[in-house]
Amino acid sequence: MEPFVKEQTILRKPTTLRFDPQSSAWIGLRVTVVSNRYLYPLNAELESKYNLLRDDVAVMSCLSITSATTAQQIVRYTGRPKNSISRAVAKLEAEGILRRKAHLRDGRASALHITERGKKLFAQIKHFFAERDRRLMEVLNEKERAEFNRLFTKISEASADWT
Repeated sequence: MEPFVKEQTILRKPTTLRFDPQSSAWIGLRVTVVSNRYLYPLNAELESKYNLLRDDVAVMSCLSITSATTAQQIVRYTGRPKNSISRAVAKLEAEGILRRKAHLRDGRASALHITERGKKLFAQIKHFFAERDRRLMEVLNEKERAEFNRLFTKISEASADWT
């Protein structure tokens, strides 16, 4: 057998875990792997079709589906670096997707608001997330989906204090 053919055969072999997948060992790594598989194709498509980078989408999503109204709140919610969110806010403001107003209670902060243009754009991209969610959850039955959602919400809420 030629070395090239042998190498191709080895590369096609699926990667397996070297620990009991029923244990909670390396759960953070597995969450990261799933997150990357979920986000990479999604972000690539949104950048290609709409010129939106990961943090642009994070800012738009937070302003659309959370109570976050400042860049600081978006940083805290997403866990993304402050400078990345700051760049995204500046870009989205320049493109008319969001607007800033002086924050009523904190003179150092700006209140962020998604514009009508931003709302229309978000309406165009949110189905990409719905499709990724469908693919993520399709391996679970109804009871498992409810339990996964409950547990993931619990973990998500607790993780806000990790920074």
